[in-house]
Amino acid sequence: MGFLEITRKDLLLLVRDRRALVVLLLLPMAFICILGLSTGRLLGWRNDNQLLKLGVVDNCESRHSGLIIERMQAIDGIKTVRVASLHDVKLQLNDRDLTAAVVIGEHFESKVEILEPQDIFDVTEARMKIDLADVDIRILSRPAAAMVQSVVEQLALFCTLQAVLPGSARRSAVQSRVADLLIGNASADESDYDWNADNVAAGQASSTSEQLVTDTTNSSSTATNRPDADSESGNPVYQTLVPAYTVMFAFFLVPIMGRSFIAERELGTLKRLRIAPIGAVDLVLGKTIPFLVISLAQSAALFVFGRLLFGMSWGSHPWLLFPIVASTSLSATGMGLLIATLVRTDSQVSAYANFLVITLAGISGCFMPRDWLPAIMQSVSLATPHAWSLIAYHEALTSQTPNITEIGKACGVLTLYAAILATLGCWKMQRSSD
Repeated sequence: MGFLEITRKDLLLLVRDRRALVVLLLLPMAFICILGLSTGRLLGWRNDNQLLKLGVVDNCESRHSGLIIERMQAIDGIKTVRVASLHDVKLQLNDRDLTAAVVIGEHFESKVEILEPQDIFDVTEARMKIDLADVDIRILSRPAAAMVQSVVEQLALFCTLQAVLPGSARRSAVQSRVADLLIGNASADESDYDWNADNVAAGQASSTSEQLVTDTTNSSSTATNRPDADSESGNPVYQTLVPAYTVMFAFFLVPIMGRSFIAERELGTLKRLRIAPIGAVDLVLGKTIPFLVISLAQSAALFVFGRLLFGMSWGSHPWLLFPIVASTSLSATGMGLLIATLVRTDSQVSAYANFLVITLAGISGCFMPRDWLPAIMQSVSLATPHAWSLIAYHEALTSQTPNITEIGKACGVLTLYAAILATLGCWKMQRSSD
């Protein structure tokens, strides 16, 4: 009996083992669905909680305030709602209908009318000093959204500068200087420049400034609001979520392999296989290849699942996923072989193997993005094969020009893990049979 017969037998047993199939296929799909519905989108549905709900009160009703609101509405990811009064804004913030609000005061127009270019560019001595209060704009938010308020302040400031800069240039006699600064043809720290020089026509500079700001806004709006933007780059939630749970559940082969070996021992088939006229290598291959096949099928199913249900992208070079999936499955199978030769009872599998799998997943960054881990934890996690697999997936799925060298290095480390773990497993199995 060669290893192919053993492989065929174990594959049939695994396919009939519904508990193993649930753990390896249905459980990771369920996890991805539950977490994905909490943070992303399903079959094109977009959770409204993903949007920043921004209320806007315009007490000024001027041309500049209207431009600010238009620019806010053009930004993807923000749902801008016009609110009648400050009282209504506070009510909606308390009811959690809004995340934050921008309140444009009635004195806004009179304050921006006196702004000159130096008030905008010279932030150390300028009257504005990057402070919205100086132009009668306030930002309100829920008490628990302090960080969001800071982001909205910067957003409102950017939109305000876009709206008022052309008018400021029109009123000023330094239009060419402003145009040069906008297109990067002059340095901002020339001390000998005369801000009050009257040497260019106001109309020409104003139209230049307006055209530059309009072009920048339109290009930004076009890039962020393309209907196919998500289809090209994929929802970032699933670009992290799917590979993380693919790696985590790939190593759930470890307890399943352990239980498979225990069942073989209890039935006496493992002892009979050892005394059969087959080599030790054939025995090891026959017992591990079925799990490798199941692991490869599991990873492929999860990526197809992520693509069909969540519109997940497979990266700019999908072929890079093949070596990553293969090396990750090899590493998981090697670890499963080693643990299977160490455990002796089902309770040991539950106590040791499951603990090992969950602990390694937590250390490596399967439960949360690796970028969120402290620096020391990121270094420690490199001792796990999971981390190297996540590094390779991150490079392949999120980068427009993946670093082939980095992916190759990660796959090489995973293959080395597989070789070392499988060698130790074979040595342990040989010793136990002596």
